[in-house]
Amino acid sequence: MSGFWGDGGPYASWTRALHAWARHEPADLAALPRLERDQFDADTWERLTRHVLDALDTRLTEWSRRFALAFGEAPDEFSAGRELTQARVGLRSLRDLADHPGLPDDLRTRLGELMDQHIRSLQTQMEHAVSDLARSGTDPHWVDQRLRTLRDNAFTSVLDAPPDPSAEPSAPFARLRRRLRFPRSGDGREPARTTGVARPSPPAAGDPPADHWSTAPATAPKRRIVPD
Repeated sequence: MSGFWGDGGPYASWTRALHAWARHEPADLAALPRLERDQFDADTWERLTRHVLDALDTRLTEWSRRFALAFGEAPDEFSAGRELTQARVGLRSLRDLADHPGLPDDLRTRLGELMDQHIRSLQTQMEHAVSDLARSGTDPHWVDQRLRTLRDNAFTSVLDAPPDPSAEPSAPFARLRRRLRFPRSGDGREPARTTGVARPSPPAAGDPPADHWSTAPATAPKRRIVPD
């Protein structure tokens, strides 16, 4: 089994790639080897599953933070729709990891179900948050527009199949599903409000819109060469 654990072994290859991917660092997930159930014992598989869940959790937390900023600053429905479209790209990358062909079929199914549940839950939270604004006195016309934008650009469009309400993960996997979560508020008990649905103030004239989705590192200052 040492070949599976060494620097060039499949377990090490997967864990290195997952850690890099979680940090938005270069990671060639397509090059990862196919894993078979008989390669590892049960404890090793549980550790690897935790690595996958940790990577998904890290990326989902960062995705939620960026989405809240970007969507909250959208000055109109066109901008809101654009941010939802960009957000779906991030969700699709999360779903793609859960459905990675290198994972055993049973693990892919369970990870996919877990991600799909979170994506559906997020869509529901967003729509409920907008509806709540109407009850708090926000312009009903604006609320209707924002609900239409949310539904026309639904996060659930990244899912491959309709939900199965009766589907539940097995007991061992249910323990791990709690590790994948939406961001928490300061006390750690309530889900953070990531909806950003309130009507924002338009940006100041002349200010370029902030790119909250960029993962590129800041450009280093250029050196100025002064000729003699």
